This record gives sequence, C-alpha cells and structure tokens, in this order.
Amino acid sequence: MKRSLLNHLFVAALIAVHMLMTACDKNPASPDNKQQPTLPPQSSMTMDLSDFNQALSKGQAETSAIGQNFVTARLTVATINLAVATILSVPTLTFVAAISQQPVLKEDGKFHWIFNVNDGPKTFKADLAGWIDVPATEAVFEMRISTTGVTPALTNFLWYEGRAKLDNKTGYWEVYDALRPASAIKVLRIDWQVADQTHANLELTAIEQGVATYGDKVTYNTNGADRTVMNYDASENTAVTIDWDAVTKAGSITAPSYKDGEKACWDSQLNDVACQ
Repeated sequence: MKRSLLNHLFVAALIAVHMLMTACDKNPASPDNKQQPTLPPQSSMTMDLSDFNQALSKGQAETSAIGQNFVTARLTVATINLAVATILSVPTLTFVAAISQQPVLKEDGKFHWIFNVNDGPKTFKADLAGWIDVPATEAVFEMRISTTGVTPALTNFLWYEGRAKLDNKTGYWEVYDALRPASAIKVLRIDWQVADQTHANLELTAIEQGVATYGDKVTYNTNGADRTVMNYDASENTAVTIDWDAVTKAGSITAPSYKDGEKACWDSQLNDVACQ
C-alpha cells in the first residue's frame, strides 16, 4: 500500500512539473520571451507623393508652362491620396507617433506603446501591443484606439494589426472599418517590403468583400530616385501608372482614358515632352 501511494505521489509530482514547464513555455512573459519587438519602419504604412505638390509650387510662377500630362498625373495622385487617407489617416497618424514612444512590458506578456495623439480637436488614446511569435519568427502588432472625437465613439477598438519578419524587411498590416467598430470588418491590407531607405514597395488592397472597390489596388515603389505609383481598378481590370524622378521631377503617366492609353511624359520644368 505504501509503495503504491509513493508511486502515485511521484507520478503526480512529474505531471505537476510538466504542466508548470509547459505553462512557462507558453507564457510570453517568461524570461525567454521578453524580447522587445522592433516596430516596422514608417514607410511600411506611408507613401510619399508630395513631389507633385512641390513640383506644382515650383512652376506656379509659370503656370502656363505646366503641361497637361503633369496636371493629369497630379489630379490622379490627388484622387489616390484622398482614397488612401480616408482609410489610413488615423492609422498612419498613430503609428508614426508610436515610433517615438518607449514601450513597457505589461502583465499580459506584451510590450505596449501607450500614448495620446491629437489631430486638430480630436484626441486619440492609442495602445499598440507588440510581441514576438517565436515559432513564426515574426513580430506581431495590434493597435487599439479609444476616442470620442469620431462617430461612433471608439473604446479600445482594434483599428489595425500586422506582422513583420524579425529583420523588419517584410510584413503586412490589416485595417478594420472604424465606422462599424462592432462588426470587425477588414477593409484594407498593406503588404510591404522595405530593403532600405531608398528601396521599398507597398501594395494596398481593398479586401472588404461585396463592395464595388473589392480587389482594387494601389502599389507604390521606390528604387533610388525612381518612383512609381499604380492605381488598379479591379472591376474594370484597368490600371493607371505614374512614374517620376524624385530629384528632377520629370515623369510620365499611362492611363487607359488619357491619350488613348499611350505613355505621356513631362520634363523637369513640367512641360509636355515626347517620351524617350
């Protein structure tokens, strides 16, 4: 009887130790999992299309010399900017602000970047949680926002989330619809690759099914001074492509509805020129 009781106690002790070790392995707050994730670069969520505004300002004194090719490209860029800003203005604002903050390790085993950021009269309370998914060798991020500055008001709303490889060169973001916070509907996905400060690629895809914009894409590529932005309309299966040089400001536009789809170019003075 005594031997049997000792055997049972020994087995129970082994099970308890195994359960404790397993719990520690799964606990992201355990010492082995306290590595702070590095935030993705700002360029993982933002496009710099300011060259078109700057280039237009440069030519304001000689407005008559600005060619129609550049004007058409600028109007297209403005349309792209408006569409993207409608979804990404707050995600971009809060993510850029997070980069300058210091995170703290919370009881949930995740690092939290917690701060307030203002957009005019609106105040957004942001809580960006991040941790390392060790098996996937990826960093995971979730941004929750609270504010009374929008309608409907938001309380701890998961506005966007994403993953990044630990070398911070590739990853993705997914954005939820803040106008329907209770529905958890994803409206946009950003797939990004950032090799360095002058080589990057973003692909923004509308992912809400059942709407007219489903499948539409905006891609943005930087390769040294070369820039390309492409706006793809999935329902029409057509694309507008704009290329330009960030230094000289010369570029081109290729659009199905402009000049019979032929490539149309402008020079560094924004004048229409023949494409080479």
